[in-house]
Amino acid sequence: MSSQRRTLVTGAGGALGVALVRRALQRGDRVYAAARNPARVPVLADLRAEFGGLELLALDPADPASVASALPVLEGLTLSLDLLVVAPPEPAPVGRVADTVRDEALPTLSGTGLVEHYRRHAVAPLLLVRTLLPLLARGDRARILLVTTWLGSLAGKTQGGDYATCASHAALHMLGRTLAHDLADDGIIVGLGNPGHFATAPDGPAFRHDVDEAAAGLLSVMDQLSRERTGSLLDWTGAERPW
Repeated sequence: MSSQRRTLVTGAGGALGVALVRRALQRGDRVYAAARNPARVPVLADLRAEFGGLELLALDPADPASVASALPVLEGLTLSLDLLVVAPPEPAPVGRVADTVRDEALPTLSGTGLVEHYRRHAVAPLLLVRTLLPLLARGDRARILLVTTWLGSLAGKTQGGDYATCASHAALHMLGRTLAHDLADDGIIVGLGNPGHFATAPDGPAFRHDVDEAAAGLLSVMDQLSRERTGSLLDWTGAERPW
């Protein structure tokens, strides 16, 4: 793979998304950082000033209108993609912390909330991949990294709660694994990556690793993922996660 990878990172408005953008730039990628409103993420402008090869793109994968508007802009910047990183989505524009908490607990969850969480965290990534397939098909041994969480592991579910997160990410795992089979003949590799419990500040909890380490690990794991292991669920360390 050439050092000048063409890499699209969605969810670039979040801490992990920013870290993924930074790490991709540091290794020499041509990066397209997609956030709902890049102008409201000053660190992206700082990265663009520090590194060459960064383009900012207004894109919310969970908003079909946003995807439709961003696609011709992206196509004007590049004819192909070598790596698509679907990082955790930004909170819904009308969402509130209270709504998120509500749909994680049995006494307060709602069917509407569960469905919306599933749409944003599982369905939207799949539809985005389908939309970008022509660009990926023209890429150099293209790869797709779907960032997930260990909470989506059925085997690892040993306590109650976290209904919306667990259910939507378990669904993302199945959709991602199915996608891997569908794209195998096209030579496109799909990986599901768990960034683990990362800290976003130097004084974060001692049991957590730095978000930059998580980003570096995810990109490294994706680089090394073989065709035979496409569709795998892996930690940022490279360890395989139980389904």
